[in-house]
Amino acid sequence: MTGIRESYTCENCGGTFTKIWSDEEAWAESESLYPAQDLEETGIVCDNCFRQIMAWAQVNMPGHLL
Repeated sequence: MTGIRESYTCENCGGTFTKIWSDEEAWAESESLYPAQDLEETGIVCDNCFRQIMAWAQVNMPGHLL
């Protein structure tokens, strides 16, 4: 596994955080939520931004999520 305890910058809010998921776990979650073609544009976001983005997507793009 890679990435756990490494620092990253959220591409949405710009905050710096420590990874608590491995890169493999994060990609697996992404693949379960989004169509494969969209993963090329995926950035790393913090948990708070992720929740906000998912809430927005559920209201504004409900057919886009798997």
